[in-house]
Amino acid sequence: MPFLGHDGGVSQTVEAPAQPTLNPESLSFDEPLWAVIVWNDDVNTFEHVIRAMVEILGHTVDRAEQLTIKVHQEGRSIVAVRPKEEAQVAVHKFLERRIQASLEQT
Repeated sequence: MPFLGHDGGVSQTVEAPAQPTLNPESLSFDEPLWAVIVWNDDVNTFEHVIRAMVEILGHTVDRAEQLTIKVHQEGRSIVAVRPKEEAQVAVHKFLERRIQASLEQT
């Protein structure tokens, strides 16, 4: 609802829509899902890996940072779960950027 701001202009409060919480186990897919795994190395910078996750997978910067830290600390991390064709494309794009990645069926 519009209201007058402190300077006499009209303002409007906009609330972000609530994001539904999804339970991955409740989702049904016609095809099996595959995990996209990114592996740690001593070559790529955090910034390079974070940028790749944002651009390739559509992750937020915060989520990409969390996953990159996990890759660094644990040696690898599942960074996405997708249908096989999408997962293969993502792995290919990581490899093009010289980031070690692989697939694993879930």
